[in-house]
Amino acid sequence: LPLPHDDPVQPLYRGPPLPLCALSAAGIESDADGTYESTNPEQMAKACRHMAGWKLSSNGDKVARFAARGGVDGAKNPRKSFGAPLADPYANPDQSVVPSVDAVLRIVCAALLEDGEDNDHGAVLQSMEQSLRDAVLSGQAKGVVGSLAYLRDRVGVPRDMPLAAARQFRAHLNWAIDVVA
Repeated sequence: LPLPHDDPVQPLYRGPPLPLCALSAAGIESDADGTYESTNPEQMAKACRHMAGWKLSSNGDKVARFAARGGVDGAKNPRKSFGAPLADPYANPDQSVVPSVDAVLRIVCAALLEDGEDNDHGAVLQSMEQSLRDAVLSGQAKGVVGSLAYLRDRVGVPRDMPLAAARQFRAHLNWAIDVVA
């Protein structure tokens, strides 16, 4: 996924972009001035992907049910209506797409955690595209795409994960949406 290493509007690497223990585990050290601006972009992208994959895998079944609110029959609340329906904490998922959404998110998680040979992450993604298509049950592509978009648009920073990891997560969700659609 062609993500720029840094964002001039919202610089990612002027301070620690991930928890220090995650940076240390990835072998990433700060510059003399405490920034991470001169870090190898591929090494940083890998660490951010791993962080996003770890966060997704730590609560995958609940994330799949939450995402399924974006399905065709999701986001309905039989109790009461809210002024902000997209933020309704009681909205129900589209139960029919939960298994497909879960399967797709497992593949997205594997893609986030996979390194590939010669750090060619694009080749890793390409090798997983057919698995993504096969994971979606017949007639459910629209519901799965809606669910992935619903999740992508609601990843909270820093509540859910650090900004640098969330960028990778959203980019991988966009990749999955493009493949499934």
